Amino acid sequence: MAGQSIRRSQYITTYGPGAILEGPNGPRIIPSLANSTLFDRRPAHDFEITDLRLSTALLNGANIVRVPSNAELGQSDTEEVYNTFPFPSWALCTKHNILYLKSPDAHDRRSCPQCAPHQTDMAAWQRVRQQAIRFIMACPQGHLDDVDWNRVVQHRTPGCRSTFFHWAGGGSALRNITITCPNCNASVNLGSAYAKKWPCSGRHPEHSRDRHGCDAEAQILQRGAANLHMAEIYSALTIPPSDTRLHRLLESPAIQQMLLDVHIESKQDFLDRLQRRVPRYIGQATVDEIARYNEEEILAAIQQTLQADLPSDSQQLRNQEFIALRRAAEHGAPAQPSSTPGAPPQFEVIKNDVRIFDGKYGHSFRVTPVSRLRVVMVQHGYRRLDPVQSEIVSVEYIDNHNRVWYPGVELFGEGIFIDLDPASLIDGFHFPLSHSVSNSEWHQAWFDPERYQQRLYEPTDKDYLHPVFVWWHTLSHRLINALSIDSGYSSAAVRERVYIDVDSETGKAVGGILLYTAQPGGDGTLGGMIALVPHFNRVLQSALHRIDACSNDPLCSDEYFRQGKYNGAACYACQLVSETSCEHRNTRLDRHLLLENLP
Repeated sequence: MAGQSIRRSQYITTYGPGAILEGPNGPRIIPSLANSTLFDRRPAHDFEITDLRLSTALLNGANIVRVPSNAELGQSDTEEVYNTFPFPSWALCTKHNILYLKSPDAHDRRSCPQCAPHQTDMAAWQRVRQQAIRFIMACPQGHLDDVDWNRVVQHRTPGCRSTFFHWAGGGSALRNITITCPNCNASVNLGSAYAKKWPCSGRHPEHSRDRHGCDAEAQILQRGAANLHMAEIYSALTIPPSDTRLHRLLESPAIQQMLLDVHIESKQDFLDRLQRRVPRYIGQATVDEIARYNEEEILAAIQQTLQADLPSDSQQLRNQEFIALRRAAEHGAPAQPSSTPGAPPQFEVIKNDVRIFDGKYGHSFRVTPVSRLRVVMVQHGYRRLDPVQSEIVSVEYIDNHNRVWYPGVELFGEGIFIDLDPASLIDGFHFPLSHSVSNSEWHQAWFDPERYQQRLYEPTDKDYLHPVFVWWHTLSHRLINALSIDSGYSSAAVRERVYIDVDSETGKAVGGILLYTAQPGGDGTLGGMIALVPHFNRVLQSALHRIDACSNDPLCSDEYFRQGKYNGAACYACQLVSETSCEHRNTRLDRHLLLENLP
């Protein structure tokens, strides 16, 4: 990527299509997979990630592809494998205070109009890209473009346009900067322009240079703004019984379709049918790996795959994971056979390592170490400006065979699943929460989200307003910070999955949390997190220590959840964590609710 490398997980979370990457030779836009030239050498199915539950529930049956490394493509580490484009086009020469646009057709060896010519035209363009202006324009529909400086300046003379402007002033405030046209002397204060709304050009630079127009209003932003590219991430945990490497191979959509169309009689019959689909739909490496399993394993895995209870939405997907984790906490989840000796399982819980810890106020936690886990993360799009109300821009890639792909990454690691000891449940549900203002407000919001002006991604997300969910989510953030002290992982490296199962008739609920850390690679992490399970009492005490106080009090403690709000008492000093850790954008948190119902 223009001489710069990023991790594959960064491509999913931060630097996917439509994002701006700050490179050594200036900022560049990351194009869509279709414009990246990434799959010109090898087809996308050679780098397929399979997760049938995730694909069925959230991607409408689409495929998942990972970004291959240079080595996988047979290229040296110094070669570019993903094409990127310079963006924005306007540049600012700080020597002469000139804002300028160099024509793509210009071959005059110049960058700034007032600077001396460079030795080569390539050197001139390199200088232009290094001087790229830090201001761009974006709208809630996901469009992104250069600022139309000629429109912003509002020329005095009809038809006046310029390819450069005088840039006067500086300092820390935009209101100190004035931009002036050299032809008609029209000028604008940058602070005033920054605060206004402007017509949107309708451009998606990751796809093309075309401008199709847009009804939404755009605003000027700095290109490094965090809300310029907010990835929409789907994720799923690999759970039994489909948690072996063989199941992963069989979950390829191309293989799934074949299994639905024909009845497999034997291993050889299966391999022959697969071979006929190489290389158009299946890679030869996939067929070779399946061939290493014996016939009994293959036929059993095919039967399990065909009979799998696939979720239809995100709520069912989460509920299946919650059930699997609770079952593993009770019975364990032994290692599964794999294709190579010594290869790690993809979901493992050792029953003898599960611990029960008594809380200070009469409730007990069941703490389950998940020594092996696999998580698949997929970016299905991104938003600009507003994390909820703005439009989702899809990042799908359609290959030559009209198959739809989304970029993803598979992570392996370890985690701790925490729920209430069954003895602490009341008729199978969470212990009753106190009759407090906080509990009442959250419960009313769960019952009637519209009255509380709660914006939901989908109707099933209303359960995230349930007070039991808020209780677990708030506790999760406290535990993330506490775990980072002893586990060897920073709080930003610990991720959460908060589970909630609500009885819609009674309003009672039961919940739990999975705190995990994971990374790309076959072996995952080294056990620093699950080693803390025997010492969970200390971690819990640390998490709840001084929960009644915050360095931002009384400002923080004076906040209560009500209509139009997404949190109760929660701020960066006490509850909010890194965006890489929280799946809910640091919303649905309330320190009051946890304080009034300590375990």
